[in-house]
Amino acid sequence: MYGLFALLFKKSYWQMMLRASTWSDAWRSLRRVHKDSRARKHIRHFLWLLIIPVLCFLYLCLVAGTRAFYVVPFIFLFIWLRNRNSAKNSATLHIAPQPAPIHRDLSPEDRRQLHTRFADLALLLGVLLDRAGSETYLRDKVLPEGVEVVSRRIHIDLLKSRNLWDTLAPPDREAIMMPDGAWTPQHINIVVNRCFEPFRLLRWVLRIDFHLPVVGKQLRFDFHAANELIRTPPKLLTPSEELTLQPQVEIARDAARQFLLRCYAEEVTRGYTAPDQEETTQWANSVSISMSGKQSVDFLLDQNLVSEATRDQLEWATHLSRLRLHFLNWILSIENQPDPPRLEFACFPPAPQEREEAPLAIQPTA
Repeated sequence: MYGLFALLFKKSYWQMMLRASTWSDAWRSLRRVHKDSRARKHIRHFLWLLIIPVLCFLYLCLVAGTRAFYVVPFIFLFIWLRNRNSAKNSATLHIAPQPAPIHRDLSPEDRRQLHTRFADLALLLGVLLDRAGSETYLRDKVLPEGVEVVSRRIHIDLLKSRNLWDTLAPPDREAIMMPDGAWTPQHINIVVNRCFEPFRLLRWVLRIDFHLPVVGKQLRFDFHAANELIRTPPKLLTPSEELTLQPQVEIARDAARQFLLRCYAEEVTRGYTAPDQEETTQWANSVSISMSGKQSVDFLLDQNLVSEATRDQLEWATHLSRLRLHFLNWILSIENQPDPPRLEFACFPPAPQEREEAPLAIQPTA
């Protein structure tokens, strides 16, 4: 019972239960519960977390009328102190020399520097995404008379205030300096394809978002996430030592690799892409056959299995998985370097003919 009460005082529990995606994921699993054992397992776990406050309240009501009510706080205090002392004394004594740790041990100063570095990059990405969102709005809506759009000026001033303006590549500066409403659909598509997934990952690394769903649950993008940080920069730029560190990043990277392999195998099987080696085609066919149509085995892209997804969904998920894999590998390399290189960033290619390489993004959320 102590463990249940302790869970109620953990920040992570309330962050998980109060975020909208927890409930949307539960609703998605509920719709699949009749055919997917993973959905049934998720619903059981969700319901257990949901009833923990109820169980704790009923327990307090049960002991309220007995003398045990006065003893319970001391029992919890004793258990908490015992667990705290056992954690402090749990270090193992080694006689032989131990191998070097896999991950670099980060000092508080290292974490602050990494936070600043990642926050600056997140701000650059956020500015481009917020501008893309503004340009999308201007293309789709008619502004009321007398309303003036000032996105361009806000973004330039914000970047200059952080000394980031000169770190932009010339094509990026040119794009930001274009008048509001002057971006083409190609500009918007490039920004969404190249910036949104790294921006989403940086929000997670910086602990602005405390949960990172797998790629199949994040096929859509939302410009509000960028606009939120542009309007409240201190939320992003305040110095902090709190970061998502290497072990968690490695787990996310491995999950992205699994999604990439599954989606790539499906693309090869359907003939959307042709590998150079026959062995790769045979491997892709065997993977697709072993997972195709199996509701409790195959990966999900929104509500569809990979084997049932449309071509647009499949190619977009492959693109996101590949981008997530490469970017998380870059995060790991930066965290493991004592003296990481200077921040350099470029979004727009210098040659206009290269601007249509990436797949078209799935329709953004409102």
